[in-house]
Amino acid sequence: MMQPVVSTGWKKWAALVCMTVSSACAFAADMAGSVSFAIGEANVIGEDGKSRAVTRGESINAGQILETGATGHIHLRMVDGAFVSIRPQSRLRIEDYHYDAANAENNRIKFVLEKGVARSITGRAGEASKQNYRLNTPLAAIGIRGTDFVVQATADITRVTVQSGAVVMSPLAADCLASALGPCKSTSSRVLTAAMRDAYLELRNRNEAPLLIPAEKALESPNTVAPPRPEEPRATSDKQAKGSVGIDSRDAVREATADNLKNQVDTAIPPAPTPPPPPPPVVEKPAEFWWGRWTKFIQPGEDGNPVTAAQAPDREMSMSNDVFGMVKLKGPVMLPTTGVAKFQLAGSEAYVMTDKKTLAAANITSPSLTMNFEQRRFETSLTINSNGIAPVAFQSSGSINKDGDLRGDANATGTVLNGMLSRDTDQAAYVFQRDISGNQSVVGVTRWTR
Repeated sequence: MMQPVVSTGWKKWAALVCMTVSSACAFAADMAGSVSFAIGEANVIGEDGKSRAVTRGESINAGQILETGATGHIHLRMVDGAFVSIRPQSRLRIEDYHYDAANAENNRIKFVLEKGVARSITGRAGEASKQNYRLNTPLAAIGIRGTDFVVQATADITRVTVQSGAVVMSPLAADCLASALGPCKSTSSRVLTAAMRDAYLELRNRNEAPLLIPAEKALESPNTVAPPRPEEPRATSDKQAKGSVGIDSRDAVREATADNLKNQVDTAIPPAPTPPPPPPPVVEKPAEFWWGRWTKFIQPGEDGNPVTAAQAPDREMSMSNDVFGMVKLKGPVMLPTTGVAKFQLAGSEAYVMTDKKTLAAANITSPSLTMNFEQRRFETSLTINSNGIAPVAFQSSGSINKDGDLRGDANATGTVLNGMLSRDTDQAAYVFQRDISGNQSVVGVTRWTR
């Protein structure tokens, strides 16, 4: 089997090694390229899992991993003349790289970008055997049509932008296996050409197709996330790239003008979706319950007495406990006879009370309130949190009478709950109290909506 051919010097060196050390021919066949530039934190990880600093001029083999830190860049010149750049905080595995100049069907190129940003400019192997080229990320498979492209990969997102030629991007799935080579041809495959050079394809979920992010919205392009070093080859247009290494001069995508390329974008790429109209503003219905603290629990200057709130002509006192009085809007309650409703906490105030005279502020978390109108029952739960004590769980269930009053069951020792539904039952409120020690209790008031 013929060995990879890069130059006359490489051929002579490989032939000499093969004549002197028989096992070296397999090594020569696995050589992927060499390091043309390295700066910052730049390492190579061998098949043994050991990491070491990479140096300019050293050979890189299939099976090795190139990894960079926050300031690291690695440039590779591959055995077929291709170029690969690994930009900062990236990890690229060269899973396979075999170039057979005489038998194009033997060419195999496979990269896995585990994270970060990498650029690939196609060489002679990819040029002759596009069906045997693949770059995988954790989410996507990327095939080529004679191409200079840049990929960004995380565990949750893959983005690709094209600087020359075209790529095919597909979600990894049963019809697009990570183990395969070449571009996938699934219903979720999308094509991006250099005519949309400043746009990119973005994939966030294997169950969805990549989305086209147009240039005017391309704020997170791979070239923006991790810009190239000046030492990278300058990106060229398809017209400028004609005849250069890495672009197939026979490729119709490359031969087309920019205007024609736009028409060659895969018809499967949907236009950028029209954003849905904004939802109508939520108009919160005015409260039908108000509360205040009794005089002995009001600090000088505070205005919170429930008796004052009840003096409006359309309001009346409704319920109370040791600390709070509750006021409601006057009017009969239209109680449903069927259905179950879940309510959301709309407002609350709570305290830890000591010796029925001292209050320490508390807050309410994990609120829940459910009404079963057919059974005329309710269930509610809260957690009361205050400095200096463990969180206190408050739970109660009880009955709903014909007037919409809520009464906690009497079998919950040390727990008291009294409440009411609003006139059209879209709001509810209750005051509660629970003993937690010989001289301490939690006390509060809540208002709910649905």
